[in-house]
Amino acid sequence: MKNIFRPYPMHLCVLCVLCLLFTVSVMTSCTTSPEGGAHSQPETRQGNQQVVRQEIQSMLSSRFEQFSEAYDLAPQLGILLHLQTPVGSYTAQAGFSGAQVSQDTHYRIASVSKTFTAAAVMLLDQEGKLDINDYITARIPGKDIPYLPDTDDFAIPHKDTITIRHLLSHRAGVYDIFNDPIPAESQQPYAGMSYIGYMQEIEGKEDHQYTLEELVSVIAKDQLSYGEPDELYHYSDVGYMLLAGIIERTAGMSYDRYLQDTFFTRLGLNNTSAPWNANDISLPEPYFTGYSRWDGEFFRTVEDNMSCQIGPGNIISTPRDTARWIQTLLSGRGPLTQEQIRKMQTVPEGNSTYALGISKTVFGWGHSGAHPGYMNFVSYNEEHDSSVAVVIPIIDYNAGNMDRLGAALNLMTELSVRALEIAVPTLPDSDAAE
Repeated sequence: MKNIFRPYPMHLCVLCVLCLLFTVSVMTSCTTSPEGGAHSQPETRQGNQQVVRQEIQSMLSSRFEQFSEAYDLAPQLGILLHLQTPVGSYTAQAGFSGAQVSQDTHYRIASVSKTFTAAAVMLLDQEGKLDINDYITARIPGKDIPYLPDTDDFAIPHKDTITIRHLLSHRAGVYDIFNDPIPAESQQPYAGMSYIGYMQEIEGKEDHQYTLEELVSVIAKDQLSYGEPDELYHYSDVGYMLLAGIIERTAGMSYDRYLQDTFFTRLGLNNTSAPWNANDISLPEPYFTGYSRWDGEFFRTVEDNMSCQIGPGNIISTPRDTARWIQTLLSGRGPLTQEQIRKMQTVPEGNSTYALGISKTVFGWGHSGAHPGYMNFVSYNEEHDSSVAVVIPIIDYNAGNMDRLGAALNLMTELSVRALEIAVPTLPDSDAAE
């Protein structure tokens, strides 16, 4: 089925994921706490969840109204925040022109998918089925095959010295064909373009079933690389595609089946899925209607072929499920031991905030994500055992200017911190509650 939502340049769509990750990585130094007086004093809220709920709603409504006016957003656009704490959950929303949305409304979580991919790798490491310090050319423990095939399609630069840990921390030097164009000097027909953009716009194959072999071969043919492993941090969706392939070869099942059996079903993430089929382009009902703005015009952007994003960004979920996921995973109540969680939270030398599939944010540990039509921020605060998921179903390209994407992410992180600050006095271990 033909996608109907990309009337703007495809190569700009794929840049947003990298842009947002970078914004998160610097957020801890540029986000400030809300000014005093923004909400009532702790003693008037302590133990009163209804008051907390009202204050979060009032805060979010006021701040989103300011944001909408500043960036001239259409009335059908909105924001939803879902905060999960030990004493209860709070959901607030603004905008949407009266449309019915909730914490159980579906959306594309984009790069937040990487938290699932990384957790799967760490669980296999915990079980002794792989070792994150192994080279990707090594044999899988107990099997007579390497982590990745020894074929021309997978003959990427520096393959012999790339470890699984390098892939997890974006320090493998693996070229990212989603966030960077193929160099103009390439002899391939897609030179100077995004490979996905070429397939959709030039070849007209919007329903093409992408494979890992095909996508990695784009790198191998031109020996594209950002440098030797551990030389620098460079965000790479392709690196997480390789991790999905490693999961499949190690676990002996498809990536989506492994996530379903290991995480979705066991942890009660009943509204979460990992589509892989090129024709599986829709979102389950109910869903946030996503929009993208280009040259001042808003376009509906909901349907998409996610077969090119298996591992880095193909998962569909809801605010309730993503908040539950990140809290369960990083609190130790999920399948990972505290030792594995601490490994995930160890930022490698040379990285600013990105560790293994999660990043240190002003709220806690988590990830952001962006996909045409959707932006979201998901994070866990260990001190207060609380998690947050914020969804803004819009991507504002603003004629190629990415400043508005950064402003939207800043808004999501700011609202997350402020919501938690409002809720803290009701939590068991807060100073105000003692």
